[in-house]
Amino acid sequence: MMHKVNVMRDFSSSSLHISRPERHVPKRRMRERRTAQAMILFGVVLAAVELYVILGGFWHQ
Repeated sequence: MMHKVNVMRDFSSSSLHISRPERHVPKRRMRERRTAQAMILFGVVLAAVELYVILGGFWHQ
């Protein structure tokens, strides 16, 4: 009887994981992705500032 209860409990807990598979992303990969996103954002901001300076110089002449 006790064995049957354990089997049912194991089955019900394992069925929860079937509906949503876990994706284990290593912390290093996540950190690299965030670094890449930060570098892209920095590049976009830097390009916008450069355009502002260049176009501002043309307009003030």
